[in-house]
Amino acid sequence: MRKRFEELKKDQKGFTLVELIVVLVILAIMAALLAPALLGYIDKARTSKYLEECRSIYTAIQAIDDERYAKSGDPVDLSVQADRDKINDLVYPTKVTAGTVSHKTGGAAGTKEQARNPYIIDKVDTVTFTSQDGSVITATQDTSGEWTVQPPVKNTTTTNS
Repeated sequence: MRKRFEELKKDQKGFTLVELIVVLVILAIMAALLAPALLGYIDKARTSKYLEECRSIYTAIQAIDDERYAKSGDPVDLSVQADRDKINDLVYPTKVTAGTVSHKTGGAAGTKEQARNPYIIDKVDTVTFTSQDGSVITATQDTSGEWTVQPPVKNTTTTNS
């Protein structure tokens, strides 16, 4: 009987409860170490998406401003608020809600740059828009053209159907 019991004991294959617990603890520690890093990458990707939307808005504003200048030949101040529908058509599904634009004269008088475009957009000072994911974003552009995005606010408005 004893011989039979020892043979059965030798044939058993598998992990003990202690070995399983040790593996689970190691996996939990690894997950705890990796989670903050992964969340950081997700935040960077989200910010990058918002910056790309800002660049699209800026390009749309430039296109509208250039088209208006080409038609009239005279510089006309572009207003983000007044031209919001045109901008939104170009950057759909992003929705611009507000913003300010700075203009400057292009180049020194008599230069080729001034002859090409005597009145150009200097920068978009601020722009507020609803991103594709529903977050309300406020972004500012500095004098070097770099965008800074404020932390997003989730859009909490609901519509009743």
